[in-house]
Amino acid sequence: MKVKLVDCDSIEKIIKAARISHGSESDGMGPKDRILIKKLIEWGHESVFEHCTYSFLIEEVSRALLQELVRHRIASYTVRSTRFTLDYLIKDNEIKEAKSFSDYKRIVDRYCVVPNLPKEALSEFYESIVLSLKKIHKFLSYYHLPNDLVKYLLPESFKTELMMSINVRSFRNLLRLRTSKAALWEIRKLAMKMFQTLPEDHHILYEDLNLKLL
Repeated sequence: MKVKLVDCDSIEKIIKAARISHGSESDGMGPKDRILIKKLIEWGHESVFEHCTYSFLIEEVSRALLQELVRHRIASYTVRSTRFTLDYLIKDNEIKEAKSFSDYKRIVDRYCVVPNLPKEALSEFYESIVLSLKKIHKFLSYYHLPNDLVKYLLPESFKTELMMSINVRSFRNLLRLRTSKAALWEIRKLAMKMFQTLPEDHHILYEDLNLKLL
């Protein structure tokens, strides 16, 4: 999993919006502004947080994670298209020739996210994924079926990448839900990686979530 913050609005946009709402003056993100941010969070007055937005480049995550991530509807997503990119599997002849466990592991690690499975189940997991990839390879290279049909065979663990833009208010909601121990392990890991890419001065926006304790 790779996460990169590619764009980040200034926290001063939040301060300016809050000062307009309150009819008060800013001290340039000084002590009074820090107190104001904490009060806004305490009061639940978070609409001004919507003016500040992040854009993340997210790579090597599963389609299973993607399904959960897009449930955060107040955000924008651009995802790698299988219609235009699935053809690269045709060029990987190692897929159709794979026979041993080491072959399976190498292929699965290349194309899929591997969950933390019991050791006794891991080899069967690798074998099942490679079987799916072999079918995909055959349908693309032998039957020449279009990607939009073949993608129905893609396993949930298949890797994808995306650009995601989200405002602070929605990101606070994402972090609150997805850093829970009840959340899918992969999206929990993603949420923390996204938080860790933020500039230091933005951490005040999330202090109440106690993310550093996770």
